[in-house]
Amino acid sequence: MKRLILALATAMLAFWSLNAAPPVTIGYMTPALSIPFWKDIADGLQQQADQVGNIKVINSDSRLSAETQLKNAQDLITAGVNAIVISPTDSASCPAVLELANKAKVPVIICDIGTDSGDYAAFVISDNYGGANAAGKYLVDQMKKKGSSGGDIAIITISLARQNGRDRTEGFKAALQPTGSKVVGLLECKEYTRAESMRYTQDLLTAHPKLRGFFTEHDEANLGSLPAFDTSGKQAQIVHVGFDGSPEAVQAIKDGRLAAASMQQPVLMGRKALEAAVAILAGKKVEKKVVVPTILVTKENVAQVEPTLMNTVYPNELRPH
Repeated sequence: MKRLILALATAMLAFWSLNAAPPVTIGYMTPALSIPFWKDIADGLQQQADQVGNIKVINSDSRLSAETQLKNAQDLITAGVNAIVISPTDSASCPAVLELANKAKVPVIICDIGTDSGDYAAFVISDNYGGANAAGKYLVDQMKKKGSSGGDIAIITISLARQNGRDRTEGFKAALQPTGSKVVGLLECKEYTRAESMRYTQDLLTAHPKLRGFFTEHDEANLGSLPAFDTSGKQAQIVHVGFDGSPEAVQAIKDGRLAAASMQQPVLMGRKALEAAVAILAGKKVEKKVVVPTILVTKENVAQVEPTLMNTVYPNELRPH
């Protein structure tokens, strides 16, 4: 009986100690929480934290400013976070954060975008090159069906100061090489708003009246370009494919306004980044680079893949507000 009582007391003490321990705190540094993609990564981080338990996630908004990002990093380190997950404002701004964190011995997991240099514990990244290449191949196939193979192409890119922007652009262009199509117009986003991309699309359509293909590299550009196509009278001539994903983009594919999009899985990326942070803090070895595949969504497969999209791409956007 004494042994049983002692065993029960030991178990209760262990349970009490585990739950009384202060939570592990992880800071998530995001370029802009006003952009749904970063909210979805934050949602994935929180989902995984809730599953593991005793983990607090602090979201830190850089507001698309490298200066704000650096200040936020200083604040998180001063606050005593155990680890940092960062989606940097661009690849050139990330090394300064890595240097600060390394000096403070705070491990950093990069989630998307990438860095030009510096030491980090792990890197969770979408298959930007492969996803853009798949979108490009679909565009080439659809242009061939329209009889416009080899026609002119335009692109609205994310920042080419970001490694993921360079990878998307190069992956897409590689798909065009066997066809003879050329990129005759390229505009780089700064604001990441629909209004900006609508203006860009109008400018590209005016400057290049013979366009037969169009590639947009983020979801606000996918959607912002649509009104410009609607008023141009050229929808039937131009095959438009995109990158990223949202419920509105899926609806545009269903409606035939967007031919296809290679959709990232930001919620899954957030889960993977949190998993990596927990493992690193536990002293376990993790993969240095975790590549999360994209999902090419087309009018042919949209019904089949939609359940997956609702789980790993945009569940945060389906919540009632």
